[in-house]
Amino acid sequence: MFSAWIFGININNSILRWSYSQELVLGFSRAIQCVIKNPRFSEVFPQFKKYGDKPFEKEKESDWILKGSGSQKSHIARTRDGASTGERANKALIFDDMTKGAEEATNSEVHRKIYESWSTEWFNRRTDPSVTYIFVGTMWSPEDILNRTMGDIEATHEMRQCQIKGFEKYVMEATDGYAVFIKVPLLDENDESTCPPVMTTVEARRLRDTTDPFLYSCVYQQEPIAPTGLEFADDLLNHYDELPKNEKGEDLCQNYCLAVLDPARRGKDNVSMPIFKTDGVYYYFIDCIFKQKAMTDLYDEIVDKIIEHNITVFVVENNIDTSLKTLLEEKLKAKGCYTCEIIEKYNTIKKEQRIKDQRGLIKKLIYFKDKRIYKPNTDYGRFMKNFVTYSFDYANKYDDAPDSMAMFVNEIILGKGKLSKPKPINRLSLGI
Repeated sequence: MFSAWIFGININNSILRWSYSQELVLGFSRAIQCVIKNPRFSEVFPQFKKYGDKPFEKEKESDWILKGSGSQKSHIARTRDGASTGERANKALIFDDMTKGAEEATNSEVHRKIYESWSTEWFNRRTDPSVTYIFVGTMWSPEDILNRTMGDIEATHEMRQCQIKGFEKYVMEATDGYAVFIKVPLLDENDESTCPPVMTTVEARRLRDTTDPFLYSCVYQQEPIAPTGLEFADDLLNHYDELPKNEKGEDLCQNYCLAVLDPARRGKDNVSMPIFKTDGVYYYFIDCIFKQKAMTDLYDEIVDKIIEHNITVFVVENNIDTSLKTLLEEKLKAKGCYTCEIIEKYNTIKKEQRIKDQRGLIKKLIYFKDKRIYKPNTDYGRFMKNFVTYSFDYANKYDDAPDSMAMFVNEIILGKGKLSKPKPINRLSLGI
């Protein structure tokens, strides 16, 4: 109805629409055509009366044109894998159901490809900046295009509850009018149906009680939760907006930091260096280096991070380059820094086993920045994406973030990376 209305108000308007399947996107196209052909449509928009039941110059479902339109194409329908190069729309770009249901919900690779297509190709299919972007669908995953685009907007625009009475519950809007988010759950905060004519409260509660929690939360509540296997999904982690303070407003965390370094072993691995502050009980993940670069390109950045955060204990996993510790120490001395103790650790435990062994303590003792604080394209953002999408249930292309996090727990929190120090004894007690 919205798409048909667009053509009713201006016959020169054009729309470019995507979906995950050809059957679905062409079905949308046919539905719009049927509305426009209906005699009732021309009663609302009289300019269509002269065309009768044949308002189309070209009626192909994938690319149709209205008679009298000044656009090359009025409506263009494409699948997410179809070619849209060269196509343009002057009114709306619509992304409708881009994820293929539950079977793709946990597939991070699919979500990544869809988002990258949006940010590198689809975004530019507009004729001018006034074109509206519309995203519609089920929120299957924190990594899907709906959640990713919402996160991008939240990072750059101030959001607030809708100011229109009656819409404030489920509608958020940017204060500058840039965007609107509409998320309507089946059951509200009082466990009552939000739309009884569609589904009564009794039916909705029964559905909730008999449906897999993951599917129910995605499909009916628009609140994607971590499916089985995503051990470190963001909503399962501890978060902080700011570091803890006492009643007087004084920082509870120490004025030094702790860190570990997991160097890259292959070209596609990330050099991972998470950095933490501690209040003596919990550990706050405050900064990191997380880059797909050669170690030789990062020596100076590592040294600068050590100095910037006053890192006093730094555990380096060193299975390859035995000169790394010496090199870093020399660079630190050259800059007048003598407070960092660098400890080399040769790891013999497989990554997956180390992550499994320490996952409980990671979720119990470590606090992460709220995702609204950091941007996705920063080292911290890339680290968190790598971390929260790690799963024990399917193969992971990259596991650098969870592995370095497990390394921190193992070597620093549990103290396995600390060097043994001599202790004085009373020789007389031993008869010496």
